[in-house]
Amino acid sequence: MTVEEARGYVTDYYLSETHSDEDKFSFVEALHFLIKERNDPNDMHNLAWFYAEERVFDLQLKYLEMAAKQEFFPAYEGLGYYWYYGHGGTVDYEKAFHYFSKGAGSKDDYLRIGCECKLADMYHYGYYVGKDEARYKGIIERLFLEMSHPEDLRTVVDMEFICEPSLDVRVAEIRLEQGRHAEAVKLLRRARVIFAEYLRSNPSWWGNIEEIENVVMRLHENSIDWEDGIDLYDLFWLAREGLSMSFCYQKCRFKVECLEDEGGIAIRFNNRWYRDTRDFFEKAKIGGRPLTALYNDLNRYRIA
Repeated sequence: MTVEEARGYVTDYYLSETHSDEDKFSFVEALHFLIKERNDPNDMHNLAWFYAEERVFDLQLKYLEMAAKQEFFPAYEGLGYYWYYGHGGTVDYEKAFHYFSKGAGSKDDYLRIGCECKLADMYHYGYYVGKDEARYKGIIERLFLEMSHPEDLRTVVDMEFICEPSLDVRVAEIRLEQGRHAEAVKLLRRARVIFAEYLRSNPSWWGNIEEIENVVMRLHENSIDWEDGIDLYDLFWLAREGLSMSFCYQKCRFKVECLEDEGGIAIRFNNRWYRDTRDFFEKAKIGGRPLTALYNDLNRYRIA
């Protein structure tokens, strides 16, 4: 294998929507080769997030730490998330605070904002640091103002991809406290659209399922108007209300049934059962393709 061939395997993997076991093997082998040949922390970081998506957390940690040793700021952010959410089974807020703080020193404004947002959360919840609501709100409002002017950010991220829906959600909660209901709903709707796109383009990144569930539930708690109809992610709300839905895909109608099961709600779809809505959104497929990836092609929703 040459460096160019390895780069080709990596590029092909990222451009493909679905990946066979052979694709994954070639991708991993290519990154191992590139790491050996170039010792580039970006390759280490890419491999770390592959293992994160595969839930192989010990290897995720290994390659994040390798990249961090070269002072690669995205790896600091990744390690912050690793310890904040306890990907390896152990939550360590002290380590999370340490790595988010290092990431917040990045000269890339977009990465810095992401790390500062999590540091704000730690003041909000009192994780490792003392709970400080005023500090939390001050950081969030400052970051929101920065994100409102993406043209002024110093970042390698293309402007069309600059967004921070989780920041919109935090500001929406603050606006609800302030009684600014219309602003809050607008921010939640924007966050919902972005999280749906994240799931469409990367169905295996499970964290966005929890994010969009929170957004959908908050929208329904604060804006029950249905003026825009329903879509796939309204299932979170419908399931709680004991309702089901149906939709069309390629002129065929599919039903998603929400049924009571041992005190909870189980989902039946396409002759398969799912233990709850999150399990459904992680695993449900049509023709081998994740339902979340087909989101833009689903239409004619009905409450069943």
